[in-house]
Amino acid sequence: MKDAPEQVTDPKQLTTVYKKNGSFDKQRKVLLENFKQSETHANLLLKLKLMVESKVKQDPSILMKNKGKIAALIQGEIINEHLGKNSGGSGGLLSIVDKDIQDKIIDSPDFHQELKTELKDIRRVMMGISDEEYQKQLEEEKAEEEKEKREAQTLSAVSDYSSSSYRVKGLGGNHRISKPPRFNFSSNRQKEEDKDGKNGKVPFLMY
Repeated sequence: MKDAPEQVTDPKQLTTVYKKNGSFDKQRKVLLENFKQSETHANLLLKLKLMVESKVKQDPSILMKNKGKIAALIQGEIINEHLGKNSGGSGGLLSIVDKDIQDKIIDSPDFHQELKTELKDIRRVMMGISDEEYQKQLEEEKAEEEKEKREAQTLSAVSDYSSSSYRVKGLGGNHRISKPPRFNFSSNRQKEEDKDGKNGKVPFLMY
């Protein structure tokens, strides 16, 4: 009987392997390349260009300095602007980058799923699970996720139906149909006949 593979539960161990096998550098290059091709990057370069032009207009002698000093000056300006915006407002060049990172990495379900898949693959290699066994596990997990999704949809449909039925019953209970008045025609008719009979009766004459 084949022994079950030893479980790997230490996240630091997974992180170390993720970095050592080159996955971290590969992912970083992909993210950087995607950023360079994005509209956010074009907007960032435009704002940076406007900032440099403004600095040169204020102090043309800046062009006489070497590139290293110019770069350090611009970098300091960007950082100071960012710190000032964080303490009293919003915006700035670095805020553009922060928002892009927040949207495309930190809050991105697709990125989280991609990273999760890579870490699971590293984990199964560390545990000595073969490609065939791992593929079988993935299929079982997918089937279980689909089952849970169907059950959740069923529960949601039942809940919606119950709420709808309750509202309909509530409307039926509050809306009362008035019954038409009932008239006792036979009783009235009898009274009229008795009255007519009294009026038509020959009075008793005493001689």
